[in-house]
Amino acid sequence: MRKWLFIGSLMGSFAFAGVCDEVDLSKHLPFLPETVKVVEKREVYSLCEMVLKDRGGYFTVYGTRDYVIVGNLISKGRSVSNERVMEVQAKAIKEKLSDLRALAATVYGSGQKEVFFVSDPDCPYCNGIKRKVKELADKNGYKVYLLWFPLPIHPKAKEKAISFVCEKRTYEDYLADAYGKSVCSEGVSKVEKALEVLSGLVNATPTFIFSDGRVVVGGNPKLLEEEMK
Repeated sequence: MRKWLFIGSLMGSFAFAGVCDEVDLSKHLPFLPETVKVVEKREVYSLCEMVLKDRGGYFTVYGTRDYVIVGNLISKGRSVSNERVMEVQAKAIKEKLSDLRALAATVYGSGQKEVFFVSDPDCPYCNGIKRKVKELADKNGYKVYLLWFPLPIHPKAKEKAISFVCEKRTYEDYLADAYGKSVCSEGVSKVEKALEVLSGLVNATPTFIFSDGRVVVGGNPKLLEEEMK
């Protein structure tokens, strides 16, 4: 009797083994950088769907024990890949909302809706849309959290961001390009921490993060107006 129980248990383990348990991503994609990590995986259409993350960006690959498919999975006119990436991204954002609020360099508005404006002091696209952000916040009842994400390509951006925090500058100062020239431990700490937290969520400026997990990248005023309704 025990023999048959053992065989039945063994057969059951094979029957219910998931396709994701059989995928060795390093075998099929040995050239992937070590910075790329699998954050979530599930079985979709008899394939293992893996959501990978690298430098704040997410993408999907699909595979089995014998092969891996890189690309966008489309089903009945909808992108399964994009939908999944948005779900994973939204989950990551919601887990960090309290951190994002605490790391804001300044806050504008008192509306019930929230948007996190990730900016670089010397980003031309950020400067091109910052007045539109204020306009939409006033019009549609948003609270805007300005977070600094100074990019290496702008050598003076980080010191401007630090000074802005040290001197407790406002969104009106941001509109006037008034950053100050101070350096303090609070400013250094807040900007460094913002870079650390945001590097897992964004990779470009401007980026707009909504509290429901939506993300808009770039300084497109029409797109932002559509999202900030």
